[in-house]
Amino acid sequence: MNECIVRTDIFDYGPTYQAYRDGSDDEKNAIFHNHLFLKSLQDQGFFSNGNQLTLVADIGCGEGDTIINYLKGIQFEGGIDIRAFDANPEYVGQSNDSGDDSSITIDENAPVVRNFSMAKQSQIIPLRNYQIKCGNMMQSDLTSLLYTKQELKQSKNRFDLVYISHALYYAHRELGAVGITKVLDNVFTNLLSENGIAILFHSSIKPDTVGAICAYHLSLIQDIVPTDEENKMIAADRLISSSCDELGLTYFKIPYKSGLYFSNNFKDYIDIFKNINRYYEIRNNNQALQDLYRLMFVSLRPLDAALADSPSRGWSHLIDSVSDLLDRYGKANIYTSMHVVLGHKVSPEVKQKVEMAIKYTQANSRC
Repeated sequence: MNECIVRTDIFDYGPTYQAYRDGSDDEKNAIFHNHLFLKSLQDQGFFSNGNQLTLVADIGCGEGDTIINYLKGIQFEGGIDIRAFDANPEYVGQSNDSGDDSSITIDENAPVVRNFSMAKQSQIIPLRNYQIKCGNMMQSDLTSLLYTKQELKQSKNRFDLVYISHALYYAHRELGAVGITKVLDNVFTNLLSENGIAILFHSSIKPDTVGAICAYHLSLIQDIVPTDEENKMIAADRLISSSCDELGLTYFKIPYKSGLYFSNNFKDYIDIFKNINRYYEIRNNNQALQDLYRLMFVSLRPLDAALADSPSRGWSHLIDSVSDLLDRYGKANIYTSMHVVLGHKVSPEVKQKVEMAIKYTQANSRC
């Protein structure tokens, strides 16, 4: 008996990503490290700019709650103006691709609109203005996605902070390493002010991690343990560093550990997970379904494709690999790096403040 408990013909991003997010402390650790960094900058007077708005870009904003959490608890004296976009219309709402202000999202039901609207009303962060668009960073000009039509007629390089959280994987998927370099070059050429800061969060494919299992499952690496050369070629954290070197940008890298957690009954579900014809057995078991969705997100491809792959790389192997990590570590390891990147024209004073903030963040890291 095979009931349609989950979609198997497509990679169903929405529910799988939500299950992954709910089961991981990676985002919580990113927020923690980001707050340490911004708090140190704040204490050094970095955001003491009178009535001037702090202009923030969020590239690949998702539902918008992450950027709100990044900025929460920091004193932005003049308030914040957030410009955000994402390629997923389910998050940001539909918009046309005209490249002008008419493409700004007005769908009040879009999650990011609701989150920004509530943040502005509650002033959980000092949000004064926000703009949301739907667009793909590799297929659209970043300036048209983040500036207003009027701003495009004036000077660019206005942003104080630019965030990219786990979005450069898609740039690499489309254009390889050059895709990441292209995005970073665009950020520093057209978005950030002279003393602006880019903050990026991306995971690695170190051995015994979710990233390595995923890369092997997608045939991006030859063995479950990646070689150093494979790390250089496909690991986002390594590629970001390489792109910064290529562009001559000053950067700092803070690695930290997180985990993807599964239910205490995970072992009891393994045989069911491996046999799609038994999925009806867990149709009313939300705990098992969440575990299944987490596995599907690690797979990053349609379940039908994973099931059709060879035994050494297919669905059963992925489940066994995750189970092995749970046996040894109690979690599926995630290694993430926070990159803080500065432009060519950054002042010595700001660079010194950033260096002090990096040291403070490293000294107080708990991961």
